[in-house]
Amino acid sequence: MKLRLGALACSLAAFAPVSAPASAAPSQAAPVKGEVVRVEHYDPQAVPARGPQNAMVTVELFFAPSVNNAVRLPAYRQLEALAAKHPTRVRLIYRVMQRTAQPPGPQLPTLALEAYAQGKFDEFVAVIHAQRLTMTRDQMIEAGRKAGLDPIRLDKAITEDRYRDVIVANERRLERLRGTTAPMVFFNDKPMRTSLSSLSEGDYENAYAEAYERARDMIDRGIEPKNLPAAFDAEILQSLQPVVITTGPTDDELEGDSTDHPLANPPLQLAGLPSLGKPDAGAPVPIVIVCRPNAADCLQQLRSIRNVHNTYRGEIRIVWAPWFEVAREDAAELAMLGDAALCGELLGSSPDDLDTSPGWQWVTETYAQIQKAHGRRIPPEKLIEDVAARLHLSTKALSACRARMANATLDWIASARHAGVGSSPAIVIGGRIYHGLTDPTIVQQLVEAELAPGVLGRCATTGC
Repeated sequence: MKLRLGALACSLAAFAPVSAPASAAPSQAAPVKGEVVRVEHYDPQAVPARGPQNAMVTVELFFAPSVNNAVRLPAYRQLEALAAKHPTRVRLIYRVMQRTAQPPGPQLPTLALEAYAQGKFDEFVAVIHAQRLTMTRDQMIEAGRKAGLDPIRLDKAITEDRYRDVIVANERRLERLRGTTAPMVFFNDKPMRTSLSSLSEGDYENAYAEAYERARDMIDRGIEPKNLPAAFDAEILQSLQPVVITTGPTDDELEGDSTDHPLANPPLQLAGLPSLGKPDAGAPVPIVIVCRPNAADCLQQLRSIRNVHNTYRGEIRIVWAPWFEVAREDAAELAMLGDAALCGELLGSSPDDLDTSPGWQWVTETYAQIQKAHGRRIPPEKLIEDVAARLHLSTKALSACRARMANATLDWIASARHAGVGSSPAIVIGGRIYHGLTDPTIVQQLVEAELAPGVLGRCATTGC
């Protein structure tokens, strides 16, 4: 594959990382024996970048392709000049995003990445930034055609939403780096706090020098150059456990200090419970959300924890577990709902979302149905029937499963109470039980502390 570094006089030179040649569309005629046929190929995970992968300094520019934004081009060109000045020490990565894109939406970001696949990334972005007025889809594609791109492939990229995973991953990475908006630039995970338009060549050079010294320090500590990006990612995690004071509402009033968060002992048994995230996620200690099966407020907690999961995708796994006071008047109904969720995990499927287990979809839908009722009581059998219909589960198979699983929820609650769970809602992170904790910011800080080097899993065994 031929590689080209482009730099047009009036184009955005910074956006000329590694240019791949555009591939021809598949031949319509039947190939003749011995004929070489070129077929369309693209890498949906490709990220525009220039410089060696083992560079000491990784510079990440988060930006959204936008019309009427030519004023930003000089700042971007200064980054390209910095990379050219230190070609073996700097790797410049362009994180194409959707937030702040003009016009809003994924179309321009998608076209920019497709332009990269066709070897015209710098040309296309420069043309778009120079546009004075907002553009329709057809006008964007026409602008791409004038920049030398195949309009059919551009249109197909939008229709297929071809680069959604790349764009979403870039959005998540900005959140993980605690970035707020775009454009924004980071040197070895450290942000430039000043607006890009007010940064000078000297500011970039100073940021590079500081990042280079931090990289040398990492290498002195035994980190190989190729592992520097991962090492800097780990370094930004909050390694100190935040002080957590839980004052949120719980099903039962707990005695003791609100800063006392006991370890689950023995560890909670999580097999067969609904989950979010892949079983082989990097964190050996799952996060456990403990909720009453009919508490509508738990839906917001599941949504909040999903945002945390998105930020640390592949590194954490989240589990939902039922809990309620078995002396409640409605305990029998709650046990039915809990058992149904366990059966939903056993019988269902997740064709639309591979991150969620069938049971996670069940409990999410259950809480959504309860929330829609606005406080009106839904008989448990009716609720179970409605959720099963929404998830296309066989009522016959579900009934048979519930008969087999009868009281499984009560058995789990008994073991959880023995381990130290005393109320719901609660969240268990690193084996430690936080009763009443629902603040997603604190939850994220606790997760980061668990993921930080040297901390992961330690609390579950030593109590920190």
